Amino acid sequence: MIFYSNRKFKIWAYTVSHSSLLLRSVMQYDDQEGYSEETSYNIDLEFSFVEYMDIKTIWDSISLSIVEKEKFGSYEGKIFEIESNKEKTYIVAYSVLIGTNKWGLDDRIFNCDMNLKHDEILVSFPYQ
Repeated sequence: MIFYSNRKFKIWAYTVSHSSLLLRSVMQYDDQEGYSEETSYNIDLEFSFVEYMDIKTIWDSISLSIVEKEKFGSYEGKIFEIESNKEKTYIVAYSVLIGTNKWGLDDRIFNCDMNLKHDEILVSFPYQ
């Protein structure tokens, strides 16, 4: 396993022209129910050069692993397995970057700025 979070995540954006997929756990503001220091920032999972997706739109939690499966033999990217509530879904992509930020509801992914600026990088795979 390369990452785990018990926060809710959802598909935030997919850009066909860049084959980029963004899954986000949205930060909460201090006037919202359930706010805490641990929910005061977004967590982004940014997949690059996505070749295949068999995913849901919302997860209650995320456990992300890299797996080997023959079923995905025709793709060149890594196979990322998301497990949530004992269900498994898959993304084949060349890389994933997981980071935190305090972007509001701005969708910076649609501003043609594909380089996310994170407050902290939690995981970068392949490792850089």
